[in-house]
Amino acid sequence: MARAPVVITLTSEQRALIRQASGKRVTELAVEPVETGAGWLFAPGGRKFWLLKDADPESYLAARRMQQLRIDPRHAHFRMRIGKSRIHRWGVFTAEHIPARRNVIDYIGELVNPVESFRRSKGAKATYAFKLDKFWRIDGSVRGSGAEFINHSCDPNLRSRKLADRIELRSVRPIAAGEELTLDYRYSHRGPRVPCCCGSPKCRGTINQVRGRASKPRAKSRA
Repeated sequence: MARAPVVITLTSEQRALIRQASGKRVTELAVEPVETGAGWLFAPGGRKFWLLKDADPESYLAARRMQQLRIDPRHAHFRMRIGKSRIHRWGVFTAEHIPARRNVIDYIGELVNPVESFRRSKGAKATYAFKLDKFWRIDGSVRGSGAEFINHSCDPNLRSRKLADRIELRSVRPIAAGEELTLDYRYSHRGPRVPCCCGSPKCRGTINQVRGRASKPRAKSRA
């Protein structure tokens, strides 16, 4: 997760320069470093915007190489494991019964801005970006909880709930021990069509959401 912000109180000359350049009245800047060199987020008061420094792709690639097929027990609220999936490559399977309406696992990772998230996904075989809000994406491939390996289904047993710095994945019904955990990614209908392999009787044939329905913020590409 991003480290605690450093708050800078601006001088009158700095406030004047920012107002001249942006039209904003800013007295303080909260500066949050993104650990793999993605940039610095500047948050004036309650309104956020960012100014980017050069990204460091090598540090991000090094972090990706450290990604492991494991569940971080600090963020999983039930016993589960990662194994081969009939849906797609690896999946997450519960090792015990999970009641309905429970927080199953937190989706965590590195917080990055949309510009850096787009840079990472461009041309990548697999990405694990989950939209937190219009300012942040969570990249589960960097220090993720293992939730990044949860596959898509058109009839999922999990749903997402956004919090300040993470996303809870909650059970929508009782889940039997040994069952694969799934989530509806709901890719935008405006994006390229991605075929679905979930095998559910309710399968819509594509991971993309149907036109006219609200999209939810999952974005994990197929590798």
